[in-house]
Amino acid sequence: MSLHSRRQFLQTSALLSAATVSMPQLSFAQDDKKKEKKVVKKVSPSERLRVAVIGFNGQGMGHIRGYAGMADTEIVMLCDTDQKVAEKGIKAARDLQEKEPVYVQDLRRVFDDKSIDAVSIATPNHWHALASIWAMQSGKDVYVEKPVSHNVSEGRRMVEFARKLGRIVQT
Repeated sequence: MSLHSRRQFLQTSALLSAATVSMPQLSFAQDDKKKEKKVVKKVSPSERLRVAVIGFNGQGMGHIRGYAGMADTEIVMLCDTDQKVAEKGIKAARDLQEKEPVYVQDLRRVFDDKSIDAVSIATPNHWHALASIWAMQSGKDVYVEKPVSHNVSEGRRMVEFARKLGRIVQT
């Protein structure tokens, strides 16, 4: 029996966990070529989570695909400063949720919209902390890509705001 170091064990565990999560659901249907229409459970509007995605030229496209594929979540607004990527994000959301989100270039418009419950942030790294704090100040919960901040001080401010305002922040 070979002995593995703790580091090897953790690396292998992380790799297997990531592979399992990203693995598509297996289908044992006899005819693999025949595509079945996705069944979406109907959820009342009051039970739907209204999300905005800020920054979707890179990692944010994964956010769009993830949120738009959930039955109880609706992407209502997309925000990116680069108008060239707008149509790509709008099309992806529209195809997955059959409802077109609003596109804005200024993230402050996202924070001004009181109907949005949560914000998903996939902007360039130097915007993560400030966008998260602004989102919490406007009453929204936050999912932010890593790194959450450029330094410890910014990260501490995010934690302080989350605790003070009772907001959920996840990375």
